[in-house]
Amino acid sequence: MYSYHFREWLSFFYFYCIFGWCFESAYVTLKNRHLTNRGFLRGPWLPLYGSGAILVLWLTLPFHETPVLVYVVGALGATALEYVTGETMVRWFRVRYWDYSDQRFQYKGHICLSSSIAWGFLSLLMVYVVHKPVEQLIFRIHEEAVSVLTFAVTVCIVYDFSNAFRKAMDLRAMLIQAEQICAELEQRAAEKRRVLEAAAVFAKAAVEERIEEKKERAEQSKEELLKRVEGEIGRLQEMQEQLKERMVQKAALLGKHNPGFRLMANVPDMEEIRERVHRLQRRLEERK
Repeated sequence: MYSYHFREWLSFFYFYCIFGWCFESAYVTLKNRHLTNRGFLRGPWLPLYGSGAILVLWLTLPFHETPVLVYVVGALGATALEYVTGETMVRWFRVRYWDYSDQRFQYKGHICLSSSIAWGFLSLLMVYVVHKPVEQLIFRIHEEAVSVLTFAVTVCIVYDFSNAFRKAMDLRAMLIQAEQICAELEQRAAEKRRVLEAAAVFAKAAVEERIEEKKERAEQSKEELLKRVEGEIGRLQEMQEQLKERMVQKAALLGKHNPGFRLMANVPDMEEIRERVHRLQRRLEERK
């Protein structure tokens, strides 16, 4: 049962590729409610399923008498294949066909604990349930028919893979160019932000400097105004004293020549002038 030739391994590989495509396309079609062709290629085959089935069989069939080893070896082998395939698709083609980033125990979105556990159970299912009927089906077909079918499918898959690989590389080039454009735009935006921030700092400093200059000028103008007002007050006080002396002298002279002379009520009141001067001084002090 477990000693196969290369042609038989290749037949198993193609069978599981086609079976995997039918299973996943049907599942996604029912889930999305519209016809969906799953996979990297255009034809009805998914190499990941074929590779996974062959790898699991090749690793686990030597331990088919021990289900625990089948489970462990199958889970580890399928997980390793899943990781290598996912990493290769991301690095070569810049695309993801599955992503476990929302799972709790995952690594780079390529593998996760729940998927690895499922691979172990699928390995048990493959070894003890699925593969024996598939083996019998392949062995019932005539060897020449198997060879012809295998050759035809090989040609189709190689042609399909060549076209898909070329398109994927073109898409990769476009994605790389888009990433470069985005990086350049981000760099230019960062440079503009730095320029705007520097301009804002410079403008703020200039405004603050102008405000300080205006404050200094206002203080200088205030001081000059106070000096001018104080000078005017001093001059008024001096004029007041001179006027007082003249009036006293004149009153004395008039009183000397006219003993009955009295100062009239319309003579300027010196106390009122002093009061006005004092009020003006108090206002100036309040402004200071």
